[in-house]
Amino acid sequence: MRKKVLTIAVIGTVAMMFSGCASTAETMMDQGYGPNYSYGYGDGCSSGKKAAGSMLDQFKKDVNQFDRNRKYAEGWNDGFRTCKSEFAATMRSIESSSRDQAIRSTYDKKYRY
Repeated sequence: MRKKVLTIAVIGTVAMMFSGCASTAETMMDQGYGPNYSYGYGDGCSSGKKAAGSMLDQFKKDVNQFDRNRKYAEGWNDGFRTCKSEFAATMRSIESSSRDQAIRSTYDKKYRY
């Protein structure tokens, strides 16, 4: 039963992590960020998740914009750093929960009366 709950929690967490990626730029523009920064952030975010091990994201970088547009480059760098660290932290949390569950399961089997 615990394994099933953990599996559902992991799937839910991973799904939430990827659900907002497609609209990152639009969301940021709605919050008042300019289009260049917003699109750079979205591309950097996808790239950061890929760098942290995501199999569902891809590396995205408009090199011409990055080299010529300061706001795009700033957004890309901010998005890369933020999303890479958030994705890595989430994966560590999932791995830790899985490891804890395995330990509890082993303990339950070993000491069950």
